[in-house]
Amino acid sequence: MLSFGDTARLFSLGRGMEMALEFATVSVFADVNQPKGLYVPFSEPDINRAIAHGAIAALWKNDAPVPRYIPNDFPLFMAEDVSVAFTQLVQFYLKKMESKDLDMKTTFIFYGPELREKNPHTYDLADAENRKRLLCACRRHGREKA
Repeated sequence: MLSFGDTARLFSLGRGMEMALEFATVSVFADVNQPKGLYVPFSEPDINRAIAHGAIAALWKNDAPVPRYIPNDFPLFMAEDVSVAFTQLVQFYLKKMESKDLDMKTTFIFYGPELREKNPHTYDLADAENRKRLLCACRRHGREKA
C-alpha cells in the first residue's frame, strides 16, 4: 500500500501529525467512499465531505487557504499543483509495486480512462491493464488541463 512515509517523501507535510499508516484509497472525489483515503482535490475542495467518506489525509495546493474547520491533526501534504502531484503519486506507487510484492494494494479513484465523463472510476491496480489505463487517464487529464 501507499504509506504516509511514501507521501511525505514526495510532498512536504504542511500541517497535521506524522503517522505510521497506509492509504487504502487515493481519490480526487470528495463524495465517494475512500476508506483510509488520501483526498486529492482537483477543483473546489470539500474536505469535510472527504473526511465523512473516509479520508484521513489530503494533498493541498501550496497557496490555497486552509479552512479553519479542518482538524489540527489532519495531515495536509503540500503541492504546487495537485493534479501534477496526483500523477507523481501514481507513478511513484506503480514503481513501488514493480519493485515489491505488495500484499495489499492501494485503490485509486480517478476519472474514467477516456475522460469523457468526469464520474468516479475505480482502478484496481492488481491488474496490469488497469495500471496502464490509470497512467493514460492521468496523461490525458494533464493534456486537457494545459
